[in-house]
Amino acid sequence: MASYKARLRDDLEAWIAEGLVPAASREAILARVAEPRRLEASQALAAVGGLLLGVAVIAFVAANWNGIPRIPRFGLILTLFLAACAGGAWAGEGRPVARNIAMLVASLVFAAAIGLTGQIFDLTGDPVAALRGAGLAAFLLALAGRSSGAAVAGLVFLALGDTSWFNGERGPSWLILAAPTALVLAQRWRSKPLAHGAAIALPIAVALLLGWLHLAWPYNLQVLAGAVALALLAAGARRHADGDEAIAGIVYGWSVWAALVFFAAVGFDDRTYPALLHRVPWLAISGAVVALGLNDRKPAVTAAGVVSMAAAMAVILNDLGMGLMAAAGVFAAVAVAALVGGFLLGRRTKA
Repeated sequence: MASYKARLRDDLEAWIAEGLVPAASREAILARVAEPRRLEASQALAAVGGLLLGVAVIAFVAANWNGIPRIPRFGLILTLFLAACAGGAWAGEGRPVARNIAMLVASLVFAAAIGLTGQIFDLTGDPVAALRGAGLAAFLLALAGRSSGAAVAGLVFLALGDTSWFNGERGPSWLILAAPTALVLAQRWRSKPLAHGAAIALPIAVALLLGWLHLAWPYNLQVLAGAVALALLAAGARRHADGDEAIAGIVYGWSVWAALVFFAAVGFDDRTYPALLHRVPWLAISGAVVALGLNDRKPAVTAAGVVSMAAAMAVILNDLGMGLMAAAGVFAAVAVAALVGGFLLGRRTKA
């Protein structure tokens, strides 16, 4: 997709030809628009190479763990961690990609060091505490080095710690605070990878929050509350997703996907209510999301609506108790609603 500056350059040529803009203003207008920063192929390869090198070093140390005495083991781990941190400090502001990768490797080494150090000194480890400690350390490294990679690693570690089978009752989820924090950092650092990570972590945090609150509501109402919360998040992000606001656009797309998943899950309880009370709104909401994505020119939102609609249709056909005639009636009603909505939207657009 062409950048805004490239599209503006083409528009300026047309406007100049039509006499709307003087030709002498072309360069001044283009100079006011900053060219978006792109990751060069060499930088991308260097980033991947640095990450794989860090993983390879960790794997090599783990493979030869039994053949290294205890004190040298601890010194080796500490040396690797300090070397990665020193690399991030050396990169500084002038080499953001190198700094990002160095801090990511440091966070991975620290996570591996938690388990390996426990083996060195025969400490009884708590997997949840280890994962959360690794996640917290990764966030601290991210803040110290402005590293979106370390922040994403922190989200992964905290999500594993909060959702793993050995978690049990461990109090409130750490991801509930980490996901919004990562979103704020993504906005401040203008980091798309971190925005994707935070937007994916937010629905998990919502589910964990509902589970931690232990609400006395029925299952379907709790999941519906999660769907409403994510829909409100999508609506808020949509207000700022116009133009080149990439971070808000990423959150908008993922929140729509998550809200549809939550709403779909509302209908898979003990069936204490007729299936039509869930299936018909599901289809209608999916169609509305398709229209919304087309109107906003957001392919991710349109795709979410299409996938949701296909899933709803498949579930309806799988509901044998409804019968094919009932399914046909539902499809016909939604089709009529879509046609009427499209007609009204077209009249509004023309007006």
